[in-house]
Amino acid sequence: MNKKTAIVLGGTSPHIALIQKLKDRGYFTILIDYLDNPPAKQAADLHIQESTLDNDAVYRVAKEYDADLVMSACVDQANITACYVAEKLGLPHPYSFELASNITNKGYMKRVMFDNDIPTSKYIYLEPDQELPDIDLHYPVMVKPADSCAASGIKKAVGEAEMLRFYSEAKKISRNGRVVIEEFVKGDEVSVYSFVSHGKAEIIMISQRMSVIEGQDQVIKCYATLAPAPISKIVFEKIQSCCTKIANAFGLDNTPLHVQVMIDKDEIEIIEIAPRAGGGVSYQTIKSNTGFDILEATIDSYLQVPVKVHYGEPKYYYAVNILYGIPCVFGHVDGEDELMANDIIESFHYHKTKGMKITSDRASGGRIAAAVVKGKTKEELLSKIKFMMKKIEAYDDKGNPVLRKDLYLRDFRDLSN
Repeated sequence: MNKKTAIVLGGTSPHIALIQKLKDRGYFTILIDYLDNPPAKQAADLHIQESTLDNDAVYRVAKEYDADLVMSACVDQANITACYVAEKLGLPHPYSFELASNITNKGYMKRVMFDNDIPTSKYIYLEPDQELPDIDLHYPVMVKPADSCAASGIKKAVGEAEMLRFYSEAKKISRNGRVVIEEFVKGDEVSVYSFVSHGKAEIIMISQRMSVIEGQDQVIKCYATLAPAPISKIVFEKIQSCCTKIANAFGLDNTPLHVQVMIDKDEIEIIEIAPRAGGGVSYQTIKSNTGFDILEATIDSYLQVPVKVHYGEPKYYYAVNILYGIPCVFGHVDGEDELMANDIIESFHYHKTKGMKITSDRASGGRIAAAVVKGKTKEELLSKIKFMMKKIEAYDDKGNPVLRKDLYLRDFRDLSN
């Protein structure tokens, strides 16, 4: 094989664009994903069905195909595997396997933040065999597997009985059996997309997250993001300072840094951090509204090529609308092509392909697709979203409508104080 070979871990929707960018750089692309038909399968030159969490399996594939690059742009746990394989084969990678493993452990993450005066909520960290102590935390609390992907297994408990049930569930979901329990932080949640260069985190864009917590299992579902987030100058400066402190505390450089922040008036608390690009289709809204290509920057980060961070001020409002379905076997969506032709939807990205199960037990299980809508004003944006929800529909494999039309962005909350 004359071409260079790049292995991409995880067949998620944003990795479609990542694979195309690698092809444009001259790579033969191999996608590793345990699913039969993940969204990014058709983009890759070759799909191999293995778990991205299986270090040894990915190592065998990388060695067999003489890989030049092993990477993941948007999946925390896959980053660990990528760094493990790259280190073992002497391939370039953005940070060590040890750091990749540690920083995705929510207990380690919280401890480093506390030790470096980075504002975050009070917590306890529990080892697999540790007895659950009397908790000196104020309810409600968030119960989290220490090493789960995204919001998987994260539940809000309003009292001890719920906390105990969610703690038991979190231990089973966690790969290492470790659990974090932390005080719930009120306020508005934003996602911060930055890039660390020469020890400083440059904030490229901030989006506001719209979420609900639903059902007996208290599943967190983010149904929309709005960018740019309407935050005050004081809050922006506090976030900027925290992002750089985070980068220095964890020893990060020349890498994307994704930070989730809770804002209450002019106070902030850091919820989660990840040295990667954001998930979903944030890569597109960042590129469209600022000119910065965070996926290209991620590739350069893995290749250890210094990234020049150039970006502009956002000129539009962008909403990424996450479409949820009721539990079923997914069939298809109708209406998206007409909406794009009429300039209502900018782009449409599938999280599920035909035949995949839609579930309600975790946030990612219920996501069908994401629709990106653009407006010059908030009012124009909102009008387009409402029109979209009237015209679009999703169906199961038997032709029954399954789209959650109750879960979409109806209004905006002003974060400016």
